[in-house]
Amino acid sequence: MPGRLHKHPEFTIYVDGSSRGNPGPAGIGIAIFKEKEEKEPFEKISKFIGYTTNNVAEYEAVIQALKWLINEHIQDALIVLDSELVYKQITNQYRARTPHIQKLLNRLNLMKTRVKHIRFKLVSRKQNRWANRLAQRASKIMMQKLKSKNHT
Repeated sequence: MPGRLHKHPEFTIYVDGSSRGNPGPAGIGIAIFKEKEEKEPFEKISKFIGYTTNNVAEYEAVIQALKWLINEHIQDALIVLDSELVYKQITNQYRARTPHIQKLLNRLNLMKTRVKHIRFKLVSRKQNRWANRLAQRASKIMMQKLKSKNHT
């Protein structure tokens, strides 16, 4: 039936942010699965995002996932994350108190309106291993570059 919400979302997107030092070199990881039982992600994103805090990195991961959905014209997805703070802020259970986090939350909420059926799920870090590895890789590569630069 056209327009009906699927029992399972079209895409399940695992997201995570990582900051080494908090603040420190930070990265995001996104693992996109098309089928519920897929063993490997349909697409993987591991991206260095600069020098920032872990909370900002977590937000940026969700924002980048939403941006991917919008760019691909996908209207049905589940975004899975392991940050309880970010999850509770984006589901209106907690207020964002600091101005820079409020700005990220406002940006995220605006992007959410462009995806018809978007849901969020909070899981443990163990259940978010794909995105965690990708985020860790992105922040670690820059950390290693900074260390090697300081030793030359």
